Amino acid sequence: MKRDGASRDTRWAVGWLLGITVCALLVLAALLGPLHRAAGGTGHVAAVLAFVGVLVTAAASVVGLTVTRQSGRAAEDRLRLDAAMRAGESFSRPSSRKVSAATIASSLLALTKLDNADLAVALLVDFWSPVRERRISTETGILVIDAALRSGRHSAQLVAAELLCQSAECLDSCKSLQWPSFIDGCWNEKFSPKTKLLLIDALTRMTLAKNPSTPAALRSIAVRLFGIFQGDDDRNVRGCIAILICALLPALEGQPYRNFMQGSEIVKLSDLRSVKDSAKPNDDDYLAQMVRKRADQLGRWADSCSRPIDQPEVVEELASGTVDPLP
Repeated sequence: MKRDGASRDTRWAVGWLLGITVCALLVLAALLGPLHRAAGGTGHVAAVLAFVGVLVTAAASVVGLTVTRQSGRAAEDRLRLDAAMRAGESFSRPSSRKVSAATIASSLLALTKLDNADLAVALLVDFWSPVRERRISTETGILVIDAALRSGRHSAQLVAAELLCQSAECLDSCKSLQWPSFIDGCWNEKFSPKTKLLLIDALTRMTLAKNPSTPAALRSIAVRLFGIFQGDDDRNVRGCIAILICALLPALEGQPYRNFMQGSEIVKLSDLRSVKDSAKPNDDDYLAQMVRKRADQLGRWADSCSRPIDQPEVVEELASGTVDPLP
């Protein structure tokens, strides 16, 4: 972070100095041009010297502002570090006193706000893991994972994706607070290949855990998969996602509506049909077999979701206005 800040300050200073230099050259060219040389005169020389003085003053001001920016950034970094250490201290209690869930949650979320999402998600492994006693709520764990995915740090994103994949079967695909909002119906193609794989597998495993399948769960995975398909230009990723969507299409065709909503995202059935031409196996045979296995599982899971429109759950969804019935 410090290196990035210093680099930005340096680029800022160099940009200003280059601008001043270009302006100076243009003005000097005008002052020392052939017409002015022909005119001559000490007044002309005095004007040039005055301009040089202004130029030196401007350059000194830019250097001074750069130093001030770097000093301010260093002070801000020290404050962030101090706040992060204080947040970490809140996890420590005498053996006779157990740290409360509220304290853990607030400390982890404070770390994410202090630009320490990588540390927060690393600590999350100890407090929110399927192999240990969970000390915080699922919703808090998802918020920390969401912050790590947004951080732009590949290591933090990978840890977050792996932890999400491990806990996928404990999540409810129909609850928005139990899936990172950063990838809820959208995608970041800058994720590393392994992070992408883990996130996609987490989505499918979370969905398959919703057994028996429901129209709401079917709608959720359809919109989320289509968001990945649209948000990634990698041919292999799009091909794999298209295969998974195609496995869901028979069940989607049997639903009493043609628009699928998840959060603020709306996807039409025609959009989902359009991915068929992109359904191609991954170049990696192992990944191709893995995707095919997940597609078969999703297809069987979705088969039980086709229900007549007069069933209570479907009627309730239609009455809520979250879906559009067939004309």
